[in-house]
Amino acid sequence: MISLIAVANVFNTISTNIKLRRRELAMLRSVGMSDRDFNKMMRYECAFYGVKALLVGLPLAVIFSWLIYKGIDGINFVLPWASIGISVFSVFLVIFVTMMYAVSKIKKENIIDALRDDMD
Repeated sequence: MISLIAVANVFNTISTNIKLRRRELAMLRSVGMSDRDFNKMMRYECAFYGVKALLVGLPLAVIFSWLIYKGIDGINFVLPWASIGISVFSVFLVIFVTMMYAVSKIKKENIIDALRDDMD
């Protein structure tokens, strides 16, 4: 349940961020940014979101796991590498899918309308 809430939160945050930058992205497309360059820019942004989340989340997870193991007597601390790998993959997957959804929404709208309209 917590994972679903986290995925919904990430989806909402990234979609809102892209929607708020609608005019900026339309301006880039209007001055000649190709679809290839636009997709490349979005992929880099997606990667930076994931790396930033992992740079904060993984060290905290290791520290809290160590503290939990420290509280239990007789158990040696071993990093759960498989769980860490699944988490890293999941973070990038969720961010990538969300970014692609938001970008597809931006690409479908008219550039002139996006430049003309103010955010409501």
